[in-house]
Amino acid sequence: MSDFELIDEYLSGRLSAEEKRAFRNRLLNDPAFNQEFQEIKEIRLYVRQDAREDIKGFFDELENSIEQEKTTKDQTVMKKVISIAASLVLIAAISYIGLSDSGNQPSDQELFDQHFSPYTSLMGQVRGAAEETLSLEDKAFRAYDAGDFYSSEEMLTSLVAAQPNAMNYFYLGASQLELGKTEEAIKNLNTVINNFSGFREQAKWYLALSHLKNEDEDSALGSLANLITNNSEYKEKAESLLKEMGFSMNVEDLESGPIIIVNRKPEENDAPDGSMEMMDTRGKRSWQWGEVSDLTGEKRYRFATDMPIDGLTAGDLTIYVVIERQGRRRGNGAFDGRAFIIDKY
Repeated sequence: MSDFELIDEYLSGRLSAEEKRAFRNRLLNDPAFNQEFQEIKEIRLYVRQDAREDIKGFFDELENSIEQEKTTKDQTVMKKVISIAASLVLIAAISYIGLSDSGNQPSDQELFDQHFSPYTSLMGQVRGAAEETLSLEDKAFRAYDAGDFYSSEEMLTSLVAAQPNAMNYFYLGASQLELGKTEEAIKNLNTVINNFSGFREQAKWYLALSHLKNEDEDSALGSLANLITNNSEYKEKAESLLKEMGFSMNVEDLESGPIIIVNRKPEENDAPDGSMEMMDTRGKRSWQWGEVSDLTGEKRYRFATDMPIDGLTAGDLTIYVVIERQGRRRGNGAFDGRAFIIDKY
């Protein structure tokens, strides 16, 4: 099997557990192979994106052709021919690149693949040092840089027990996200957000991606809205992803209304508050969700956030931004869109 075929088998999830371990060991010890792996991974991503754009362009051209043929006597026949051709091309495209059948709306997994990229670390680049002389931290970040996320997860798990700092928790969460362990990643990224100032914005962005990969739309929207409304360094990325999910929001268009239902976990008195004295709460997910209405009571929106507002109770008057579903009017249906709570009065 060629290196290209081996990498394709790995990215397609067709290697056995033993083959995966051998693959990752080679990533760690063979820089040229690691470079080829990173390049092929990027190429696969761009091919999927370009293919989707090409297919959309093809159907746009077909639609224009149909409009041009409306004045001919063979209008019905032409539409049938074009429709059949379009169907055949779509079936071929789906078979080739594995696109979902959701039309122009990509799946959560596809959006994750498009927007996720490993967070770059320079911590593990200890050049010229023998393996046996490296510290556990150096080994962990060297493994992370090499794409050996099984090893980096194992070593970073030991590191956070001995050195519970933002960097170690963040890279542990990032390693777990690479491995598809989204629930574990969410816990460790929340630990960064809830207890530290360092790596907080990075953790918020990767937390949004974790929710997306976990197919938890409400949580993903809440995390993205948090990044956008707080002018994070990831604001543009968050806006782009929100749009591709089929939503939009205008941070200047604030609305007011009472809380109808509110839930919080863990309970407020036990929730992380960011202080080192509260480190016994590390790993807990600070989480708040519920429903809010407008002042007339006619429109209701769900909300969810990993950054709870202390003391929020049913009946409290709040300020919020509506996250609207694109292509539909606000308020069309009981829960058309979502809300991101800015503050309470």
